[in-house]
Amino acid sequence: MKRPRQIPVAVLALSALVLSGCNAEPRKPPADRAASSESKAASPAPPASAAPPPAPMPAELTPGDRALLLEAIAGSELFARVLRNKERTGKVVAPGKERDLAKAERDLATIRERLAALSGDGMPTFALIHTLRGGAAMNAWLIGPDGGVAHGFYDRDYTGLSLMVDGLGVRRLAATRGNRPKGTPPPPPDVERGNLIRDRSPEAVQLRGETLERTREMLLPGAVGDALGTRSGRLLVIPAMDTGTAPYAALPLRNGTAVSHWSFVILPDVDTLTGADPTFDYRALDIGKAIVVGNPDLSNDRKFDWAPLPGAQREAVMVSRELDDPATVLMTGTQATRGNLTRAIAARPDAGLVYLATHAVSDPRNPLTRGFIAMSGKEGHYYAGDIRQARFPDWKRHHPLVVISACQTALGRVFDGGGFGVARSWTTAGAGQVVASLWNVSDQATAILMTRFVERLKAGDVPEIAMQKAQFATMNARNVKGERPYANDPKMWASFMIFGKPSAPLR
Repeated sequence: MKRPRQIPVAVLALSALVLSGCNAEPRKPPADRAASSESKAASPAPPASAAPPPAPMPAELTPGDRALLLEAIAGSELFARVLRNKERTGKVVAPGKERDLAKAERDLATIRERLAALSGDGMPTFALIHTLRGGAAMNAWLIGPDGGVAHGFYDRDYTGLSLMVDGLGVRRLAATRGNRPKGTPPPPPDVERGNLIRDRSPEAVQLRGETLERTREMLLPGAVGDALGTRSGRLLVIPAMDTGTAPYAALPLRNGTAVSHWSFVILPDVDTLTGADPTFDYRALDIGKAIVVGNPDLSNDRKFDWAPLPGAQREAVMVSRELDDPATVLMTGTQATRGNLTRAIAARPDAGLVYLATHAVSDPRNPLTRGFIAMSGKEGHYYAGDIRQARFPDWKRHHPLVVISACQTALGRVFDGGGFGVARSWTTAGAGQVVASLWNVSDQATAILMTRFVERLKAGDVPEIAMQKAQFATMNARNVKGERPYANDPKMWASFMIFGKPSAPLR
């Protein structure tokens, strides 16, 4: 079996399904818009700048701080039960109020042991635990591989990330992309051109910067942000409410934009780190044995009108060519049906990569019955509830990488202990990791990012490192005028995240 080249970094096992096109490619892209062909040079590794001395993370906590941390871990465990039950049954059950502090004590010891083991091959790995204290105040706990802990809290009621979405201009971008009720005319081309002009205005750039500062204050408060801003490595995020849907790579730290120093993995819950099987063995996969879907024919959808996705078609073909393996299965147009996809997965138990470049829809109220991946044909779309129940038999022992390069595939219903949607449905089905998007994405920026991402995977990087390098390269991509149009616009390059288990270290 052909293996990806090994590199001396800790690895996250990732099942990758890529859905890459919720938005239509502009009919006449502006001349100064970056294109994938303009960023073919090897992507630079995130720079190693002169870092300030590490902020303190004491291993010995005061009795009061230790009690608060154990409460936080016990609370995360309660909500993990809610999400795991939804995985199994599709239903939500109240978490209860009894917090098992004795188990939390054991879990803290396990978390410290696991972080040390994950850091064993040179990639320092930290865990960030978010909890809501009193149902409103956001508390953040950062645990390091040496057992050190930093604690910070946001001193206002946490109300979610909706203001961040507005401040980055995501809602404005979404208005011109994605699906429309049947018979609704598409927005005229000048709307998108007008949005582009507004997005590049000094006022919009300033607002995005202020928005990211506020988001960092909420999610990486106080000593947590100080510790991250004086270190580098891999951060495993255990979310509360919607904190798993933040563009962590774009947050400003003391040592620069986070993507310059950190890779990120959003864990489904605290049990992912404390359970019996906490890592994904990405190096066991052969990503050349891939199933690739691009630009399904959605012209016969009875409910929605969809913009065509020529960019997704090219992306799917690009991925197949980049993998350069006769074992790769490529489905586009009318062949990209739900039945063909599930039959291909069943017929290829050794497939290392499932890559879907198409439209997708998330739903915050009914993520399983109304959230879906858009597919061609009479069988209909592939709903999150059906993905959750797929239980592909071979995925019990073989966990592929699933990349979803489509709109909003990381979103879904929000609970106190995190979220549930299309991305988590794939990990429930057996994927090791899922690459998913936080909002409606740009075809051209996505083409740059995903081209680089697949290049780095093929070169031997594990998915979280490949994504870090791909985001860094996209942020710095230059257009034909020599400009960097995405440098101050993180919604164009920080929209994708990795969800699932952390990659296992080299043995």
